[in-house]
Amino acid sequence: MSRHLVFATCLLATNALNVVQAQQVTTVRPASPSQAEATLEKAAADGKYTFLVFYKSNDAATQAVGATLKEGLAKRSDLAVGAYVQVGQPADQALVDKYDVSRAPMPMTIAVAPNGAMTGLFAQKLTPELIENAFVTPTMMRSMKSLQEGKLVFVCVQGSAKAAAPASLKDFQADPHFKDRLVAYSMVAADTAEGKFLTQMQIDPTKAKGTTTVLLAPPGVLVGKFDEFASKDDIAAALAKAGKCCDDPNCKHHQHAQPAPRATSAPRAARR
Repeated sequence: MSRHLVFATCLLATNALNVVQAQQVTTVRPASPSQAEATLEKAAADGKYTFLVFYKSNDAATQAVGATLKEGLAKRSDLAVGAYVQVGQPADQALVDKYDVSRAPMPMTIAVAPNGAMTGLFAQKLTPELIENAFVTPTMMRSMKSLQEGKLVFVCVQGSAKAAAPASLKDFQADPHFKDRLVAYSMVAADTAEGKFLTQMQIDPTKAKGTTTVLLAPPGVLVGKFDEFASKDDIAAALAKAGKCCDDPNCKHHQHAQPAPRATSAPRAARR
């Protein structure tokens, strides 16, 4: 299994990335200064995506991206809008700084979900398939937002609505070392609205039983999938092996790539 989900490339990793450069959706003329910020805010309030197009000049590449975006959003007008940001214009500097695109290859397009998650990052070129792939499922959207905020994400995929949360998750949430660094989301495997996310996580909803916990780490690393019987030490060891545990050289999970024994003579505090 790949250690990274397909959508990891859209998570803007550490740098907040490059918004797609493109021509206006409605006209060839660039958007008015500060109009992009207003469009982004309104779209979020309306529950819509915003495709931000960062550009420096209305050249052939920008116009090509703009034409593709205009056609793609025409089919998704109920779900998304487009906005253009000209790099170098004082009125648009706030967005340029926010997405750190001043040195990005232009044109650059960033798809922003209603909750602020960046679900697509496309440099210089844009295709209908890329536009379509930027629309994600509800749980995927929340997970991407949390990953972009530097959180560990536990996705609990329940075989049925009555499936219980695994004890290992409760143990993580009670651990001072982890509790402020993680978020957890639950979803039912049979929810067709989450089909795309299940595919990304390589989970067959027809075979899902009990609760499968999928652990994701920034920027989009699939640390592993664990059944309801996996212990906290099992999962923490996998996290350390993936290099996503912490920076503490005394952490027991750095010292042992395998699950730690349940019994030890050392006090728990000394083991971290």
